[in-house]
Amino acid sequence: MSTRSDAPTQDAEGTATAAVPPAEPVVPAFQNPYEGHRALSSSEQELLGEYARLAATVHRVAALSVQLSNSTHHANTLRDLRAIERKMGLVLTLFKASVWAIVMQQTDMEEAEMDEHVGAPFEPLMETSEEAWDDSQLQASGHGDEA
Repeated sequence: MSTRSDAPTQDAEGTATAAVPPAEPVVPAFQNPYEGHRALSSSEQELLGEYARLAATVHRVAALSVQLSNSTHHANTLRDLRAIERKMGLVLTLFKASVWAIVMQQTDMEEAEMDEHVGAPFEPLMETSEEAWDDSQLQASGHGDEA
């Protein structure tokens, strides 16, 4: 019978007990450095404590980022992603140009269909002199030549 450290063991009375694995270091819960401060109200203490917790989290993220960025695997991955990003930029530019060409083609087709339905293009209005227009308006309103 092999003995393993995590195998169940028997106590002095013969009952089986589970072996306890070695304890991992327990990370203490965040302690609010502002708790109990005499010059701060309880809500101010709580708010400043949350900011302190956020600052600690940002510092941990920054430390992990530095650790990751120093690895060669990470540097190679970033280089590959930059190359893919450049290619995607080119693809997006070509896609936009294609969509623009299709939109313009459809607009031209719609304008051609409108011209076919209407027939000839609109004829410009005949220009009349101001005097002729004024006289015709006066006659139409019944005020012409009353003087």
